[in-house]
Amino acid sequence: MSYAPIIIFVYNRADHFIETYNALAACKEAKDSELFIFSDGAKNEAGKEKVNEVRTEVAAIKDSGDFKSVTVTESPVNKGLAASVIAGVTDIINKYGKVIVVEDDCVVSPHFLGYINNALGYYENNKKIGCLSGYTPMIEFPDNYKKDVFSAYRSCSCTWATWKDRWEGVDWELKNIKDFYNSLKLIRRLNSNGSDRFIRLYRQTKGNGSSWSVRFGAHLVKNNMLTVYPRYSYITNIGCDESGVHSKMEDNEKMRVDLSKAIESPVFADVEIDNRIQKIMKKHYSYGIISETKKFIATVLIVIKERLR
Repeated sequence: MSYAPIIIFVYNRADHFIETYNALAACKEAKDSELFIFSDGAKNEAGKEKVNEVRTEVAAIKDSGDFKSVTVTESPVNKGLAASVIAGVTDIINKYGKVIVVEDDCVVSPHFLGYINNALGYYENNKKIGCLSGYTPMIEFPDNYKKDVFSAYRSCSCTWATWKDRWEGVDWELKNIKDFYNSLKLIRRLNSNGSDRFIRLYRQTKGNGSSWSVRFGAHLVKNNMLTVYPRYSYITNIGCDESGVHSKMEDNEKMRVDLSKAIESPVFADVEIDNRIQKIMKKHYSYGIISETKKFIATVLIVIKERLR
């Protein structure tokens, strides 16, 4: 079996990176997998120490033999997460045709690489599937839902995988954002698993946001492509401790999961949307009825304003 290349994007959290790396290296497929590490530069002189701490740890594992190979790219300047991910993924996926991406604060199950590589093979020719997630929040499934995977319109940024033909053509500059302003159907689909998505996408156009993920997710939604999730998560996030740029302590419990439930050999299926699970996912990511109502009103006002331009 040809294993997909793995990318880890690192910045200034050495302790998180070590935990992430060690868990990934414990997967039996690691020794036959190529690992690419992209290290972003410091924002200022004060931030160089922590960046150098990470790079010291990366240098220490480069020749460990845990992976088939380890390739490190160090940026001399701070690109920011979004620019780093877009450039790094594009570079690797153009060479290999597929890629697995792991954030530097995600501890994976020993079964993760087996799951994600097998899923890449199973869904490669199913053009309705645009992305694969390694993470699933702790949600309650309907009693009669027995499958090992499910699909959703919400893409995942924690640990994920995709193919070159799904990554190509993303509107990173949001030149065609009006397609969403003019289609309530697209907005509903984008927000079907969380009322935050459209507003986050809109903020990108105003320079108030740096999410590559919401732009990729909007691309998938626009092309009616789904993300496949495992029923039981293969990763738990350890970064919601306010140590990172986008980490919040309030998200800590929401992101933690029980990795002992991860299935070693899941049964894949050509899953369609299950509206019951969509509602459960939306409730999880909308943070309560008050928050959801506020976002709904904000969305309506944005659409009205942009249509009147």
